[in-house]
Amino acid sequence: MYDGLGNWPGLMYLTEEEKRDYEAMEERFRELHPDCKRGRWGTDGSRVRHCCLCCPPPPLGPAQIEKLTRLFQTFPSAEERKKDLDAWELILTCDHVTTFIQHRENTYVRRVVDCSECQTRRGVVESKRLGPAYTDDGVEAARSEVEQARVVAELTKAKEQLRRQQQRAAATSSRIEELQKQLSPTVRGDGIA
Repeated sequence: MYDGLGNWPGLMYLTEEEKRDYEAMEERFRELHPDCKRGRWGTDGSRVRHCCLCCPPPPLGPAQIEKLTRLFQTFPSAEERKKDLDAWELILTCDHVTTFIQHRENTYVRRVVDCSECQTRRGVVESKRLGPAYTDDGVEAARSEVEQARVVAELTKAKEQLRRQQQRAAATSSRIEELQKQLSPTVRGDGIA
């Protein structure tokens, strides 16, 4: 498992003697593992390589287990992690609307998701962040709140669209009046004399 010869230098830096040793080690490895197509592993400070398929690494020691335990204990609980999730409204290429939950740090949404209505994968045409997916207590936000936020956003968008359309209609109306004033007095109204 450990030969104490140190790590192999990069292959391009091997001396002629090291190249012969390396090729001999490779040949011995292939003899011991003729059908192995898996990766290899080794320990730091050793030139011996082991097959990932038939030579599993040794089990962790007590100190390593203790260190991993302390590390895992620092992770936030599932309830704490829920506070960082946001709900997004996705409009799909099939014109269906679905919600998607992801971590707040992700400022983009996937380009393709599963449509629950079509039962197939669809592209995302538009995405809107609706807000936290869970309350501070870790309880899933009521869908009605998410739905209400969606309706408020849609209403705001519709009002803005109406305002633009009214501005265009007023501009068109004043243009019609200008054109009618330019016509002779006998040709007014619907343009017929």
